[in-house]
Amino acid sequence: MISYRTNTLPLLLTLLIQFSQSANFLVYCPLFAHSHHKFLATIAERLSEAGHNVTFLAPIIAQKYENIKYLEHTKDVVYIHPDEELKKLGDLMDSVEFSRYWTEEPSVFSMIPSIQLFQKMFLKIYENLREDLSLLDELKSRNFDAMIYEVIAFNAIAIQEYLGIRTLYPVFSITHTASLSSSIGEPESPSTLSSALSPFGDQMTFKERVMNTVCTILYKVVMKPPEMSSYNYPYEKINLKEAESRAPFVFLNSNPYLDFPRPTITKSVLIGGITVNVTEMKQEKLPVEYETILGKQERTVLISFGSIMLSKDMPESYKKTIVAVIESFPDVTFIWKYESNDVDFGRNLKNLFFFKWVPQTALLADSRVSAFITHAGLGSINELSYMGKPAVLVPIFADQMRNAKMLARHNGSICIDKTALGDFDFLREVINKIFSDERCCS
Repeated sequence: MISYRTNTLPLLLTLLIQFSQSANFLVYCPLFAHSHHKFLATIAERLSEAGHNVTFLAPIIAQKYENIKYLEHTKDVVYIHPDEELKKLGDLMDSVEFSRYWTEEPSVFSMIPSIQLFQKMFLKIYENLREDLSLLDELKSRNFDAMIYEVIAFNAIAIQEYLGIRTLYPVFSITHTASLSSSIGEPESPSTLSSALSPFGDQMTFKERVMNTVCTILYKVVMKPPEMSSYNYPYEKINLKEAESRAPFVFLNSNPYLDFPRPTITKSVLIGGITVNVTEMKQEKLPVEYETILGKQERTVLISFGSIMLSKDMPESYKKTIVAVIESFPDVTFIWKYESNDVDFGRNLKNLFFFKWVPQTALLADSRVSAFITHAGLGSINELSYMGKPAVLVPIFADQMRNAKMLARHNGSICIDKTALGDFDFLREVINKIFSDERCCS
């Protein structure tokens, strides 16, 4: 098993090269998605634990994340509250914008509206700060040595420039991105390396290699951020690619033990798994109601599709099929993260328990949980890997297809298409295989 500290060391040792004494770090983290926030918050925590001064700048987009505690050692947290327009953009994260992926085929073109939504969010934050620079003026007095930001939050470059921060560390909460690779001079290799957002793995046909190459090019075009001007007079246009190219290091949520092999340069520091602390997971206390449920039968299965793709939004045919499959396993308990009170379709099953929220890490660390049915978000993939849990991987959109194939190739997990959730015989066979296949059970 890979230790938690193994994945913290690359971050700390890399920064120690540049900062032998305590440094002032600004970590920029818009609050719009759990996995992104957790990744940036963990980096901030590791730096604080190492004795650095860390300011966590968090513009609020999705308000439901404001009161979730991600930070313990990092005390200097600066929230930027949203205006009405930004609130509306954040609300789209929980509405039809993402629920459509339950039925749409994942592709570059289906992702365009979501990418545009993210860009509108970050552009709106940029514009709001431009209208009132008082907060940035206050932050400027802190004389930050370096800034850490996620590459999709492109407006961070305008903040870095205005504050006069000389050193910039781009990070990404997924395994890699072709756009960042091109900025730092890293080989992209789309003919052999699956794009982070393409549905292919490391075994591609000639047709798939061509499609992957086209996808890589199209994503670089589609994800190109809108133009921004400096907050400083004479308000020149900001060159994002140039700013990224000057970064001494970039930090990526990739674990070389799990990920597909790919060519990297020394500037890329792989810290995949930094958000997974096995010791803390095993020490987490479960609420009493979960203790009771886990004690009912010998095997328990957790079902959760993450914080963006919600179970309540899946097609009714999927829900009915899942319930029918659960009913066919009377000797197995199922815990389902389901975000609505409308659960009449499965209320009568004695071995099914619905919760709007579940303590996922604590459940995965519990030996009484036998398997996990998941959307294959990278956070869940890392947690599964460290805990050695078998899983049924049901990727839905974005990087989830690649994540699922990345883990499934190591055995222990089975990757299925989301449409299989509507196929009783197939889904039951897959779950039964998770219980009976030695590669999954060992």
